[in-house]
Amino acid sequence: MGGPGQRPSNGQTIGNSRAGDVGQDTSSNSTSTDTTNSSDVKSQGTTGQSTDSSTPSTQNTSTSGNNGTTAGNDKSSSGGSGAARDGQHRGPGGMSGNGPGMGGPGGRSGNSSSAYATPLAIFAAVFFGAFVFIAYRFRAREWKLGESNRGLMLWTVLGAGFFLRMAIAPWISGHMDLMLFRNWAMTAADSLSGFYTNGSSDYPPFYIYILYVIGKIGSTDAFSPYMSVLLRLPNILADIVTAYMLYRLASKRVGYAISLGLAIFYVFNPAVFINSTFWGQVDSFFTMLIVGMIVLLVENRIGWSTVLFTIAVLMKPQGIIYGPVLFFELLRQRKIQPWLLAVGGAVVTTILVILPFSWGQEPLWLLDLYKGTVGEYPYASVNAYNFFALIGGNYTQDTTTLFLFSYHTWGMICIVLVTLFTWWMYIRSRKPQFAAAAALVLIAGVFTFASSMHERYLFPAAALAVLAYLYLRDRRFLWLAGGFSLTIFLNTFDIFYSSNTRDQYGIILCVTSLLNVLLFVYLVKVVWDCSKSSTMEVSPSNDPVPSELPSGQLTWGASSPGVNTTLEK
Repeated sequence: MGGPGQRPSNGQTIGNSRAGDVGQDTSSNSTSTDTTNSSDVKSQGTTGQSTDSSTPSTQNTSTSGNNGTTAGNDKSSSGGSGAARDGQHRGPGGMSGNGPGMGGPGGRSGNSSSAYATPLAIFAAVFFGAFVFIAYRFRAREWKLGESNRGLMLWTVLGAGFFLRMAIAPWISGHMDLMLFRNWAMTAADSLSGFYTNGSSDYPPFYIYILYVIGKIGSTDAFSPYMSVLLRLPNILADIVTAYMLYRLASKRVGYAISLGLAIFYVFNPAVFINSTFWGQVDSFFTMLIVGMIVLLVENRIGWSTVLFTIAVLMKPQGIIYGPVLFFELLRQRKIQPWLLAVGGAVVTTILVILPFSWGQEPLWLLDLYKGTVGEYPYASVNAYNFFALIGGNYTQDTTTLFLFSYHTWGMICIVLVTLFTWWMYIRSRKPQFAAAAALVLIAGVFTFASSMHERYLFPAAALAVLAYLYLRDRRFLWLAGGFSLTIFLNTFDIFYSSNTRDQYGIILCVTSLLNVLLFVYLVKVVWDCSKSSTMEVSPSNDPVPSELPSGQLTWGASSPGVNTTLEK
């Protein structure tokens, strides 16, 4: 049995009698192949078995039946209660049988993911082309819409984005991560408190609660055929919630028309779409937490901001990247009360989240979990198209020497330098509204120049760039939002559709990596310029939404007391 990050030998069984592929079990025999790509989901959660799903083009065998799923040499058969897999004819929700699939009448043929590659690429080309045209001709005073039907237009956009995702999700088989999430959901549903003792998972505890609910619902006869949709649903909802948060914040700063435009930008962004709906990953939920954390921090709600930050770290280890933003603001305030609120919020949240999983565990079990997860991929780049990938370091051992030091050492040096630069800019700006820009610099800098980065770690950058625009009112952040959306999409698309392997230095890798480096350099210039101003430029909105509720409590996105929000010329 392999440890975390190890690939199972041929014929090893992963899963249990309840864990097959994502979809409905069928009684018919079938044969399929499955090629898995990169991911930060590594460990199988039902038998203590771990798989290295981050290895590009790792071929697996799945034998679906009463014995679960078997990893082997790209050959699979199902018997008893096997699960439909890629290449089978399936209807919506992963069901076998007839349906209007891509393969003509009776269902789909071939790999469902590759069948949608061309339409997705065309949609992305149209989206980014429209973005460039609109951004180039952008003039705030020209964006005016009538006062009537504002709510109807907003909910039409959000509803269209939601139902489009829900309509597409059943037909996309997704990444192997969905199978791992399904197994973890079933394990959690069997015994939440015994999740880590009964199985093996490298995911921190928070998202296991979400999988527990999905496992309970998906174990019923009515919903079991739609397990793949249920697994995607939290992140599809997170896409919509994040878009709504951006709209609410924008409506108080830039007016209705631009606010609606930003909501459309996020809801139909191909980089967002491919992650939650096609891949089936959880970065959308994570990004929703980070956006909420930044907004609450700017509103001076330190305690609640710390709660969301702690939840983010307890969901994904890379949440710690955003910790310096909270630290910078606490230092800026120079008061003891915010520190007490932050420490109290972090401690209470951590205890509440980990307590149900702690029975029968070692006292430092959570620390051991994080240490194992962080050290699981000792490579310069794990399919992240960044500086190390640009110079040929994708899947190169991070102990390899690059000039004077190893890749890992250079990565740590860059993390320190990026953090110090961000701190300098935060102090220079002297305003909490700089938090979004600081978070953007941290994630973009760490992703671009640190080691062991995965392809999806840059995902929050698109939303953070929009936040930075709303708080600092510099149009260049909109260009950065579009630029990062493009590189996030290209990186995710290339890995999801298996066009890259460890040894391949392709054109998409080269171009995307170079773009990420150039975007970070441009971001540094923009942040430097914005930090020069000691006051925030904000134009008042005409929205009939008061900045304060009758109770005196701030509404979402309203500035905290004592914060300068006047327009200075």
